[in-house]
Amino acid sequence: MKQRLWFSLCVLCVLCGESSFVRANPPTASYIFPAGGQRGTTVPVRVGGLFLHDKCMFDIAGPGVKASPELVRDKRLWFEGPVLPLPDSQRQEDYPADMRGSVRLDANAILGPVRGRVFTAQGGAGGLVFVVGDLPEVIEHEVEGAPVPKPLKLPVTANGRIFPHEDIDLWEFDGEPGKTVTAYVHAQSLNSLLVPQLDILDTKGNVVAEQMLHPCVGTDGSVKFTPKVAGKYHVRITDARTLGGQAYVYRLTITTADVPAFHFPIKVKADGLKDVTDAKDVQQVPVALNGRIEKSGVVNEWKLDLKKGNRYILDLTARRAESPLCAVIAVTDATGKDVAKGESTEVADPAVIAVTPTADGIHTVRVSEKYRGRGGPNFVYRLAVTAAATEGTTAEPGFRLTLASEVFTVPRSGSFKVKVTAERSGGFAGPIVVRVTDLPKGVTAVPVLIPKNQPAADITLTAAADAAIATHPLKIEGVGIAGIRTRLLGTAVVPGTKFLPESSDVRFTVGFPTPFKIIDQYVMTSAPRGEIYRRKYKVDRAGFEGVIEIQLADKQARHLQGVTGPVMTLKAGETDFDYPAYLPPWMELGRTCRACVMATAKVKDPVDGREHTVSFSSVEQNQQMIVVVTPGRLDMSIDRTSLRAEPGTELRLPIRVHRGKNLTGAAKVEVVLPEHWKGVTAAPIVIAADADVGELVLKFAKECGPFNAPLLVRATVETKETPVTAEAKVELVR
Repeated sequence: MKQRLWFSLCVLCVLCGESSFVRANPPTASYIFPAGGQRGTTVPVRVGGLFLHDKCMFDIAGPGVKASPELVRDKRLWFEGPVLPLPDSQRQEDYPADMRGSVRLDANAILGPVRGRVFTAQGGAGGLVFVVGDLPEVIEHEVEGAPVPKPLKLPVTANGRIFPHEDIDLWEFDGEPGKTVTAYVHAQSLNSLLVPQLDILDTKGNVVAEQMLHPCVGTDGSVKFTPKVAGKYHVRITDARTLGGQAYVYRLTITTADVPAFHFPIKVKADGLKDVTDAKDVQQVPVALNGRIEKSGVVNEWKLDLKKGNRYILDLTARRAESPLCAVIAVTDATGKDVAKGESTEVADPAVIAVTPTADGIHTVRVSEKYRGRGGPNFVYRLAVTAAATEGTTAEPGFRLTLASEVFTVPRSGSFKVKVTAERSGGFAGPIVVRVTDLPKGVTAVPVLIPKNQPAADITLTAAADAAIATHPLKIEGVGIAGIRTRLLGTAVVPGTKFLPESSDVRFTVGFPTPFKIIDQYVMTSAPRGEIYRRKYKVDRAGFEGVIEIQLADKQARHLQGVTGPVMTLKAGETDFDYPAYLPPWMELGRTCRACVMATAKVKDPVDGREHTVSFSSVEQNQQMIVVVTPGRLDMSIDRTSLRAEPGTELRLPIRVHRGKNLTGAAKVEVVLPEHWKGVTAAPIVIAADADVGELVLKFAKECGPFNAPLLVRATVETKETPVTAEAKVELVR
């Protein structure tokens, strides 16, 4: 009965124009790790994202590639890393949950990248990129602390992450004298947040090769190195901005095979043009002029035989083919008069140039670099020169429709606008009628018009109150009107990138609305670090009476600065709760903590009776735990913050605790070891309420380490309200 009431309220609110009940947390896909695998293998993967809950649907499309249809929640792997200074600690932060699945690659799977997506009852998300490779692959075993070199046998592709921020990864290989090694990375091509910085070191830490200023074609960063002596060398990779996180994934390939830094002539799809590289002869149109600006100040001159009244099109490719050339094109007629000019922007090649000669004759085309001091053998270009239709005839018109995403979410009882962009060609400037075909029951879209000479329009998808919660193909078609009897057809696609091909496989999900929300008034207070702070909240259930789980949200208003919290349960009908957040003892004093919580529940669908997991999350101030951090009530001092660990021995570490005036009770002192350490033990001790000193005993087995991260000493005094903690770090060396 209550579920029916909630459903009726949703419908009523939509009819009245009130959208408060049409809210959801559609998922976000943050990363897939590893971001690829060798064909002929099955790859276990972790997919990170926001609002994926305990499970979600998973899709990777590609010839010979099959993903597990479902991802399930896995233990979140988290490294805190160095304390973030202001203002970095104030930036908005996401904390993707880890989901577990697999990708099977057939032995004959087509090499290259494929697209991946996730779906929940509240929407869908794309942006995942998975690469089918042909080399052996290794996956980084992530541990906290200083980098530990990981040995590799070449050729190989290594999958890693720069996590946490300021992280550095080292990959070790054996170098042979005179044999060139190329290391190249894909990161931004995978939609990773990583801006890679590569170099090669010897075992003493000396840099022997630096990242190339212009990466090898088809890569996001590369370095080449020819050893003079045999030995072990390290490829070092980090983020160029010293950032890092869960989504900073990469694929690093290290090989002795020849990896070209560039292609000359530039490789393009076959277009029927004659390619020339010699500028001595006069060229007849159509033709493709292939050149390069080999050093600063060089100007290439090409001669073209052009005819009066004809219209010629000049289209230069450089940046589109990953050439660093920022080109300037100048065209002069037989008398030396300037007739056309174009130049690159910072990120794009020059716009297409049109030339219509006023007399027959030899025209000169000059190509140069826009900026002084730039040039090199890789500053290549291809200038396609074609003859357009002559005056009085009609060039073949056309258009191409593109979308900004491969996945869209339409809320039930709501609507969503999809922007459709038209790329016109052949002189076509007419209107385009855009429509959606093959829509499921309960979803509608009224055709829209992209007016004459206009580039885009929004088409609105609307889901009725009884639309099924499901994912469907989205096929958007356009009909262009080029004349009384001419109709042009086109289907919308997602454009490709330098790494990904374009795709016509577009989906949309009808999203289930979340009935409840967390409400409260703005509260700002202070609290001591090293303790639990509790914030009062209220849930507006809007007719939903089921169980609701509360936890820290996947999306935060700011970096959490180590704040943690439990998953707590509100019983059926409960609306008020206190959420306990632990403020770690190392938080910087005077910082403002702004933690956000999330409510999740399983809600029965009033349309078909299925159960859907939904959530509410907000970074608005009223839903934040806003706390100014003050000094803790417990402190701890250790005389020795660096110790030598000898295998088979033990060390005694004196500890002193300092209790605040209003803190009493015994202090438990324990050692927290990094999970990847072996061979180190330390029994906890208790410092009595009337004492303040104690001694920890550290024991080292014959096989112990690696000591690449500090051990943590934690003291805890239990009170009725909260445990009160203090922490100190100790470095161990061998």
